[in-house]
Amino acid sequence: MTDKLVSPNGQYELDLTNEGNLILYRKSGGVVWAHGPDPFPDPVVPPSPPPPVVVVLPRLVRNGQVFGLATGARWTSIQTSDFNLLNRWQHGEDTHPVLAQRAEAGFNLLRVWTLYDIPRIGTFLDIDYSRIPEFLRLCAGYGLYVEFTAYTSIEREEHWDCLVAGSWGETNVLLELVNEGTLPVNQINMANYRRPAGVLASHGSGGSEGVPPWEPWDYVTFHTNGSSEEQRKIGHNAMEIWDGPTLTNETSRYPDVGMWVGANLLRQYSLANDSAAGAALLCAGACFHSVQGKTSELWDERTLAVAQAWARGATSVDLKCQVGAYRRRDDLLTDDLLRVYQRGNAGCIVPIRK
Repeated sequence: MTDKLVSPNGQYELDLTNEGNLILYRKSGGVVWAHGPDPFPDPVVPPSPPPPVVVVLPRLVRNGQVFGLATGARWTSIQTSDFNLLNRWQHGEDTHPVLAQRAEAGFNLLRVWTLYDIPRIGTFLDIDYSRIPEFLRLCAGYGLYVEFTAYTSIEREEHWDCLVAGSWGETNVLLELVNEGTLPVNQINMANYRRPAGVLASHGSGGSEGVPPWEPWDYVTFHTNGSSEEQRKIGHNAMEIWDGPTLTNETSRYPDVGMWVGANLLRQYSLANDSAAGAALLCAGACFHSVQGKTSELWDERTLAVAQAWARGATSVDLKCQVGAYRRRDDLLTDDLLRVYQRGNAGCIVPIRK
């Protein structure tokens, strides 16, 4: 039973419940004040709904130094790290909010790890290869492609073939053999692994700024973590590696590594924008890497804002510029600019700020 008092002007109600809770409501909606043992239990949050439609994304293809779509449309990688996403999803966690946030922020490619036991990332040793198509189709429903990284410190030779087989026939997938395979902790016997057919694949990356020493497969992956003048190297140094696509799929982790450290929010916006714009103009695209991307959790408010600046930078470049000849426009430098890059005509210019 509840005793109820209504204010003379009718704007408020005061309820006294048998449980000893005293609650003052505003009639137009909302609680003004409450007293009692537990007047407001934690709300039950329903799980996020799945994507409303099943989507089959066009397959990615090589198009010179960039990726394109099998439909003939132009495309650039606007990638984010989500290392622990498959692990979380396979073990029953609700990953819909993460997928929705990444897609709504403007990203189109996730970097997902598949075999690891790494502190501050996760433990994933029991991958169910039979569920890979289901995971990829879930991501496709959000318009997201997935780059699977096979080896990140643990080597099981059968893992690569199983990962390739699990990805077979899906259209929204890239495969990377090894993460920073020149580092002792990540070294594998490269001779034991074959280039897969029917899916774009990379041997993988070396250490930061290191050109991978292996003969390229369909594309090369490149890292710039902690490098000086990183905002220009993400696109320019990747472009210089070879005449095929290079994806800078790991950059300094936001907010605690490299170019982000000590930068105020406005400078972080410019670093994000310029890094991604340079990559969209000069190479196959680049990855926004973050602390929450390692564990595949929702970005906090500040990380989200910087991630959105990254995506805006990538989409600011007209992809028709991808086919133009490269030029460095030192004649356009000002005191606040580090580099100015051009491909093709004068409408295809990206300034990189200091």
